[in-house]
Amino acid sequence: MCFAPEADFTAAVAVGSVGVVTLRQARARREVIVAALPLLFAAHQFVEGFVWLGIRGEVSSGLGDAARDVYVLFAFAVLPVLVPLGFLLLEPVRQRRRWLAPFVALGAAVGLFLLWHVTQYPVQAIEHARGIAYFTHVPGDAVAILYLVATCGAPLLSSRPYLRWFGVINLAGAGIAAVLSILAFESLWCLYAALASVLILEHFRRERAAEGDQSGRSIRNSSSTTA
Repeated sequence: MCFAPEADFTAAVAVGSVGVVTLRQARARREVIVAALPLLFAAHQFVEGFVWLGIRGEVSSGLGDAARDVYVLFAFAVLPVLVPLGFLLLEPVRQRRRWLAPFVALGAAVGLFLLWHVTQYPVQAIEHARGIAYFTHVPGDAVAILYLVATCGAPLLSSRPYLRWFGVINLAGAGIAAVLSILAFESLWCLYAALASVLILEHFRRERAAEGDQSGRSIRNSSSTTA
């Protein structure tokens, strides 16, 4: 788990290498958001490494505060918008795209609401037993539930099995993070999601392999017809 800045930086390097490979697998613009998620998660963990250093006084307070604000903005305001939108754009089945549209609207509403809260009220970050506890003025558990519905519900509706597993594992990870430490929930769950993003790479690898097989069959059929 995320006990120290070294853990965040190590996770950032490991997930970042996965992220670079995943992004290179994208062949169309509609694939870019989901393909970029592992790299974005890696950058997010890298930023939290500086949040740790700021809390411990190992970097300037200005750098530590900036890292905290960037970390919270991405987790609270960007992810709930980006995840359902990316899965909607990537989904090839028309019926499932219709199902995903409400999740995009929900994610946008949640993201805008959280953006207002984390920019209008002070945000604090303190070291906790199993991670970093981020204190905001976001009210109640209802918003957290809607956040989970938007960010985990969208991948669960995907027609692609590895992307559905990404949603399942992230939903399970939210429960595990809550059990381990409700105060450090955001810190633990974001690390968990970053590590789970290897499933996105596996999805794209299989998609490209399937396309290669289909292309090979088309060439062979064309050659047979010509002969």
